[in-house]
Amino acid sequence: MNLTTTIRLLILDNSRTEAERLISMLHNAGCPNRAQHVDSEEILVKLLQEQPWDLLIANDQTTNVSPSAALKQIRRLNKDVPVILLNDDESPSAVVDGLKLGAADVIRLDDDQHLLLVIQRELANHEARQSKRSADRRFKEAERRSQQLLDSSRDAIAYVQDGLYLYANESFAELFGYAEKDDIDCMPIMDMVADKDQETLRHFLKDFTLKGVDTEQTQLEFQGLKQDGSATRIQLEVSHVTYDEEPCIQFLARARATAPADNEALEARIKELKWQDAATGLYNRQYAMELLEKTIEHISDQDHLSLIYVDIDQFAERIQNSVGVAQGDRVLADLAKLLQQHAKPEDTLARFSDSAFALITANINVDDAVARATKIHKAIEQRIIDIDGKTLQVSASIGISLINENSTSIGTVIEQALSAMEKARSEGGNRALLFEPDISGDHSSEKEIIAAVQHALDNDRFRLLFQPIISLRGSAEEYYEVFLRMVNEKNEEISPSRFLDSAASIGATGKIDRWVILESFKMLSQHRGKGNKTRLIINLSKQSLCDETLLPWLGVAFKAAKLPPDAMVFQVHEADITDHLNAAKAFTAGLQKLKTGFSISNFGCSLNPFNTLKHVPADLIKVDGSFTLDIQNNNANPETLIKLIEQIHEENKITIVPFVENASVLSTLWQAGAHYIQGFYLQEPTGSMSYDFNMES
Repeated sequence: MNLTTTIRLLILDNSRTEAERLISMLHNAGCPNRAQHVDSEEILVKLLQEQPWDLLIANDQTTNVSPSAALKQIRRLNKDVPVILLNDDESPSAVVDGLKLGAADVIRLDDDQHLLLVIQRELANHEARQSKRSADRRFKEAERRSQQLLDSSRDAIAYVQDGLYLYANESFAELFGYAEKDDIDCMPIMDMVADKDQETLRHFLKDFTLKGVDTEQTQLEFQGLKQDGSATRIQLEVSHVTYDEEPCIQFLARARATAPADNEALEARIKELKWQDAATGLYNRQYAMELLEKTIEHISDQDHLSLIYVDIDQFAERIQNSVGVAQGDRVLADLAKLLQQHAKPEDTLARFSDSAFALITANINVDDAVARATKIHKAIEQRIIDIDGKTLQVSASIGISLINENSTSIGTVIEQALSAMEKARSEGGNRALLFEPDISGDHSSEKEIIAAVQHALDNDRFRLLFQPIISLRGSAEEYYEVFLRMVNEKNEEISPSRFLDSAASIGATGKIDRWVILESFKMLSQHRGKGNKTRLIINLSKQSLCDETLLPWLGVAFKAAKLPPDAMVFQVHEADITDHLNAAKAFTAGLQKLKTGFSISNFGCSLNPFNTLKHVPADLIKVDGSFTLDIQNNNANPETLIKLIEQIHEENKITIVPFVENASVLSTLWQAGAHYIQGFYLQEPTGSMSYDFNMES
């Protein structure tokens, strides 16, 4: 094997003699190692926090620290330590069970040659992951610096694709009289060009796109329109560039030179105000985000930081509604002073959102971080806040995420802190929790999942979420798609991907579908009672599709809920329709008699998707999300999606495109003629139908 680098190894085994044999075997095989025999979970946690480790080898019969407990602590502490299990069970199920538990591999006891090969593989994989994390940080740092250069440039710079602005810096926004550069994002370039020059610019860009080469630069002059409608003469240099991994055209306009600052103190004050939250005097969200980004970029194996996310419970509902928005800011200012008392000089404290603070701590282990967060929430609970003679007491839910050598993304760190905070709030609030990955559901047995589904059915432990579907064509129709979550005993939401297959195995999906329908009817009836004309799209399983009793049941349900039948659209997966075409024909015919809509989801993945439309009269077609993701994540050619949408439109069907995660794909979907879009870029699924559709009109 001839590994020259010393392996940092943890060993879990009841027998110290066996641990010593393993160490000796590795040395004899040319694998120098610095091993630690672990005989308690407390010691394991201490070792994992004190230094990095390359590998953990555990006997699956170890009782001092069980392999499952070790894996849980590794995930809890966000460590990259692959685990190899040793066992003496010859059955294939032992290997499967070990891999499900989270082990990198399962090896027979005394099969040393196999073990050596697996160790070599896992160490190579571990090194590759470390190199990738390092490369990710360097790339993000270079990307951030490039973005900062663009943002701070005195030259007015914008990037254009398909006639829309992808990006414009502050100088460009200022040149056209816009207060914020974000106001220009996704704006058609012709909206900022005088009528008399629009045709000239349109021909120029067409010729430039067809004939220009990467090194070519061309100047163009036209009459620009500022935000207030006034005209200004614009001279641009145009060139082909790539921005955010997208080919586009760069507009470069020389901004008017600004006079040098005469007062350095004034400049310093302006910079200070840029990073300061006006209500609390703390750093603002932008400062905290940039600090987190820089911290992650330069993190080392010896760094142990944490993000303590403090969110005031029921701030909008109870505090702002009670004392008003202005006085609510005074409450936050008072709490800011309290938090400053709990912050050390090396910490950073910022106001992160309307009701939340972020405390970034340095050089702290996991237990101390939890202890500090607990101390903070207790101090907030005991605080008496005086607002013009009226006293208030508040509480906070706190989430903690760890920042160490395995942290590569600021988004992940924040999401983990938010997830822990939301879990603390779901447990009643006024508490602090460390983010811990939910691994219990990932490795649950089939019997356990089935039992959980049955328990949820018996105890009404399901929850609905609603995601808006937005028109790209100015339609006044308001659609939400309904999503289902199962709720466990800890009030944690469980995704359908983890329980629907098990539900199908016991024939429970039809029963779950009816629960979703009735609950949707109830919530939609209340929502429509407020004057809304919202329609819901409800997903059905293949069991419901083939259930002949569902249609008459729906007719009764509509009458009982006093809802018009066209208020609902029932949606079925394309593959389920293809497998049960006769049942789908009968079901859609029944829906037509009820005057209820039908939609096909995940459309476009079968060998001949349009054959389905010959037999099933669907009103809406929701294309498969992989088409959108390929364009956004893999830079795939959009022609496949565009052609699919065009073919659907030839069938006179209304199209929905899901998984819209960023603005880059919007111009493609607009040009393709997509009717509706859906995705996290617009809004993630939430527990209420609260999206402002007027914003899109």
